[in-house]
Amino acid sequence: MNIYSKNVWTIKNIEFQGLRYFSKEKALKNILFNVGSEISKNDIQKIIKSLFKTGKFEDIKAFFSEKTLIFKIIERPLICDIKILGNHIIKNTVVNKYLNQLGIKVGKQYNPYLKNIFMQNIKNFYHHIGRYQAKLKLLITFSSNNRIHLKILIDEGKLLQINSIKIIGNKNFSRDKIISLFQLQDYKPWWNFLEKHVYYSDQLEKDLNNLNKFYLSKGYYYFHIDKKTVSFLKGQNKVDITLYISEGNKYKINCFFVNGNVFQYYEKIKSLINLNNNEFYNKEKIDLIVQKIKYFLSENGYINSQISIDPKINFRDKTIILNFNININQRYFVNKISFRGNELTQDIVLRREIKQMEGKWFNLKLVDLGKTSLEKIKYLHDVEIIKDFLHSKHNAVDITYVLKEHPTGTVNFGLGYGKDSGLSFNASISKDNLFGSGNSFKTSIIKNDNQKYLDLLLTYPYFFDNGTNLNTRLFYNDFKYHLDDMSNLTKKTVGFESDLSFLINDFNRFNIGFGYTRNSLVNKNSIINKKDSIHRVDKKNFLSDKTEIINDQFLENSLVNDFTLNYSFLHNTLKDFYFPISGNQTYLSGKNTIPGSDNNFYKFLLDTEQYIPLDETNKFIFLAHFRAGFGDSFNQEKLPFYENFHSNNSNNIRGFRVNTIGPKKSYTIKNVKECLGYKNNNSCESLDAIGGNAMVIANLELIVPIPFFKEEYTNVLRSSFFLDAGNIWDTRFIQKKDTSSLKFLDFSNLKDIYASIGFALQWFSPIGPLTFSYAYPIQKNENNQLEAFQFNIGKNW
Repeated sequence: MNIYSKNVWTIKNIEFQGLRYFSKEKALKNILFNVGSEISKNDIQKIIKSLFKTGKFEDIKAFFSEKTLIFKIIERPLICDIKILGNHIIKNTVVNKYLNQLGIKVGKQYNPYLKNIFMQNIKNFYHHIGRYQAKLKLLITFSSNNRIHLKILIDEGKLLQINSIKIIGNKNFSRDKIISLFQLQDYKPWWNFLEKHVYYSDQLEKDLNNLNKFYLSKGYYYFHIDKKTVSFLKGQNKVDITLYISEGNKYKINCFFVNGNVFQYYEKIKSLINLNNNEFYNKEKIDLIVQKIKYFLSENGYINSQISIDPKINFRDKTIILNFNININQRYFVNKISFRGNELTQDIVLRREIKQMEGKWFNLKLVDLGKTSLEKIKYLHDVEIIKDFLHSKHNAVDITYVLKEHPTGTVNFGLGYGKDSGLSFNASISKDNLFGSGNSFKTSIIKNDNQKYLDLLLTYPYFFDNGTNLNTRLFYNDFKYHLDDMSNLTKKTVGFESDLSFLINDFNRFNIGFGYTRNSLVNKNSIINKKDSIHRVDKKNFLSDKTEIINDQFLENSLVNDFTLNYSFLHNTLKDFYFPISGNQTYLSGKNTIPGSDNNFYKFLLDTEQYIPLDETNKFIFLAHFRAGFGDSFNQEKLPFYENFHSNNSNNIRGFRVNTIGPKKSYTIKNVKECLGYKNNNSCESLDAIGGNAMVIANLELIVPIPFFKEEYTNVLRSSFFLDAGNIWDTRFIQKKDTSSLKFLDFSNLKDIYASIGFALQWFSPIGPLTFSYAYPIQKNENNQLEAFQFNIGKNW
């Protein structure tokens, strides 16, 4: 930088020489004075510094000629293209990400001072994945018009193997015990001789932290890692790790004291310190006690309490006196509670889930319970809590719940074709958060040759202010059963159900309500007794072209009205709705007919699922799901067949086609060609099951991360390996010797279990939750219809 001329000038004009890529207008924005002003040498120096800060120039010289200030500029070259060579592990997109962060991209001017920063960032990336011998070169080729070509050459090197790990200074614990605490290992077990022990510096630090925690939890108050050395063996791609440690002596706790302005909380805090005299010092336990005390104080408004541990050491007796010095500081009350991120959901819908009240003392437990309640709403996720301390009020804090909304409405249409049902049309419309009110509705329609179905479900959360919900369902179903080639049974059902859901506490609900169902059964091939054409028929129905007698009551024409008392209990501690990571959900429901009903039966259903995270990051989760049901009549009659349990989408064992597991119909035929199902001598078994009054289905799943998918996609994608097992039975089955009459197959054997293993993928798509599964049956019946790949819309359980 050079400046020539006298000390003070009056500027009449400003010129820039050498500008090509940087416009004159942008350059003038860095001029701190106007034309006609008097400037000094110091002013010009400030202008030059301002121009250099843009990062666009290699050199700047300033001249003054006839009241014209001239800046002679050499611009930095423009990047023409960038080539990346030699990389196989790290993708070009990753390299480009680091380049873009520094502004090194095609069409931008090249700043050589950013070269070292970029290269160090890439080396750090390779070191993080164990490539400590990675090398980088950046080659610059100049072309005309002050343009350059960048070529990045990468030698990724090889992974470094751990040759040995030495521990020096251990006296009370063996080397094997210490090494067992490490993820890094220097030996190969016989059952995994192909395993490679790769060195990672980050993992070594974690292992050393675990070693420190181990000793400090065993009473070794003065344990210390004196030194660590990592020696790289030349030409071998191996390292030797040596750790020098000082164990020290074991110390016991003599007693403890609670000091500070704890006021009326002294006794409660003292009870939280569960330390016994002569107990060995355990830092991990003491840290947990400190967390419990802080949480307790936060429940009472003391958000910023400070707790320090002041130990008094007796070196002769090897004992420690612990002083818990506590400063509870200012007590805070909640000034205002607000929400952020709710573009659709009304404020009142969110506010009714909040347990902490405005104007009351801050209570961390209540604030966290509000977060938990919001996360249980299926159209909300990723709820965070922000505390803002007010400067205008020295003891006030504002609470903000930051959340995200799932799509709340779905419209689905589908077409299908079946051999016996013909062309099938289905449609559904659902809205979980109607107009942001929290209310929801869902309607479904199915139309084919066998079925006409309509269902409408309305849910009104907080129907009463105490958290009581109102649920109402209306339904109509006209369904034809093709149980054999003799009967053509049609069931028309219309009804409604309505119940109130009472909130017991934050995790439990109890539902009770009533239902009405009107079932009209018509067998078009049966001859009805005209004297009693509605409720009873003559059991000897003569069939045209058939000589057989049908003794099954459920094939008779009838009109049945049932009134039911419905009740259920729900326990829910799941974290997240669609993709839970922990917790339990147990649903116990039942219903029974009440006086005035034509039938006399009861049904119970138990559905429970438990999610157990297997690691701290919740990438691996174990799921145990159990579903069982039982129903029967209060008298000698069987459970109405239309109340049977079926292997539908919620009850099915994956790998088997829906509605094929469980009791089926078997009937005698004269001509084998007449059988539409499975043939067995002179009898024929139906393709579809008719269901049973008892059901047990169990599912065990190991939820695993999806390879090569980024972590942010775990909120919408989940994969798992599963084992399904179970069956559906008719416990009222009585084997009949008369093979000429219509009868049930023997499914009363509880040992008759069906099972499958497989892989499943769940995707929370824009149209709703989608589930894909591929299963291989490991226990099956030859007459079960298999379906390896299955697809389902909606939450399974």
